[in-house]
Amino acid sequence: MTIFKLFKNPLSWIFIYLIVHILIRLLFSTTLQVDDAEQVRHAQHLLLGYLIPQPPLYSWLSWVMFKVLGTGLLALTLLKYVIIALTFWFTYLVSGQLFQHAQTRYFATFAYLLMPSFAWHMHQGFTHTILLGFGIILSLHALLSLKNNPNLNNYLYVGLAFGVGLMGKYSFLLFMIPMLVAALTIDSFRKVLIDKKILFTIGVFLLVVGPHVYWLSQHYQEIFLSIDQKLQVNNNNLLIDRIKSVGAFSSTAIAFVVPFALVFIVGSWKQLFNTDKRIERRDVFILLNRFYLVIIASVIILALFVSMPHFKVRWFHPLMMMFPLWLLARTERKYLWSKSIVRWFYGIVIIFTVLVISIRLLQVTVGPDLGKYSRLNRPMVETLNKLPDHLMQNSIIKTQDEFLGAHLLSVYHGNNIIINDVYHQNNIKNDDSKCLLLWDNDEVFSKPSVETSSLSTWVADNEYKLFYVLMPNKNCL
Repeated sequence: MTIFKLFKNPLSWIFIYLIVHILIRLLFSTTLQVDDAEQVRHAQHLLLGYLIPQPPLYSWLSWVMFKVLGTGLLALTLLKYVIIALTFWFTYLVSGQLFQHAQTRYFATFAYLLMPSFAWHMHQGFTHTILLGFGIILSLHALLSLKNNPNLNNYLYVGLAFGVGLMGKYSFLLFMIPMLVAALTIDSFRKVLIDKKILFTIGVFLLVVGPHVYWLSQHYQEIFLSIDQKLQVNNNNLLIDRIKSVGAFSSTAIAFVVPFALVFIVGSWKQLFNTDKRIERRDVFILLNRFYLVIIASVIILALFVSMPHFKVRWFHPLMMMFPLWLLARTERKYLWSKSIVRWFYGIVIIFTVLVISIRLLQVTVGPDLGKYSRLNRPMVETLNKLPDHLMQNSIIKTQDEFLGAHLLSVYHGNNIIINDVYHQNNIKNDDSKCLLLWDNDEVFSKPSVETSSLSTWVADNEYKLFYVLMPNKNCL
């Protein structure tokens, strides 16, 4: 009976949902995603920063998980889904600070399942973006907690939360700055933010981000160059190009919240525009309103000076992750939601979730047979496991392929490994009198002029071929 009651709680289905995705990731493919492979390489050592370019917190957490569970897919998968679970949980907590009805709290929490960046992309390859999402909802919870109870613990909490967000991803600034500007325009928030105890908040924030900021001051040219190449900001375009840029920005922002926005507006459009029996507006609702007003004003002002040629939906977490909370705050009323709206919302959530899970299963099972051979279908670990054991004895392993190298780190914990001329695990005391050079059929580099051996693994009609050469260490290219 207790278990039955447990699963009557809608939040328990979030737990089941996450377990299903964990099992799909671990049981059907041993191949790393690109972002996970990056973490395997970078998180071998604790550094103040990494030229990814992203802040180092996710890599630090990966390093901890590798120490506990060993370097590999299991550690990275558990880390990812713990952070995702915390994001759902804190969304539910924030919803308790915003809404009157439990129904609305559940709508807000399940809203992520109707937003592609959460429902699909976070399972496919996100790392730092997942930590960014958690940092955003954690920071909003901390800010609202401070407003409701301005004690010392909450001042410290705000500093920690904003520090976690910024150490998760640099784009957290796109959330933090508009949110603080919006808060300072509201009397109740401004009162706590200009209190002298805010110095404790600033102190904790600087303790969290300070070491990395120092590292960033030594490497800002590389980081900023990489970010600029990604964003492609241009201030030489015509005004019409800048207007088009605003249009592209707006359409991408809408894409971030569809189908949630469409589903909910269709189900409750009358409540969106009808103010009858609306719950008395609180400062937290005004905060979300002004947050988006600040963003709109900023976009318009920036459009006068610069343009960006393209936007990616997955870049909009800092700006649009709060949209479901804003929309629900506008549509919640003193009476409960109608049964038709509840059925409509949960019905679409179930359909969309089943569709995503089905596609993920097809991707890692019969995908290659259907002509959809993806990176996850590449049998890298299976092929590495075919290498004879004697090749590994007293051998340093070398590859020029960073993606292959990440898999080497996850499989061969007892060997020193060189990936693109970077040493890893070089604290292992081996003879290393031999060098095992590896590459696969996707790699392009100057091959050694000696006889090579190879191993093949077929997936449907696709051959993954691994080449190797064993030679004296001194002759290793």
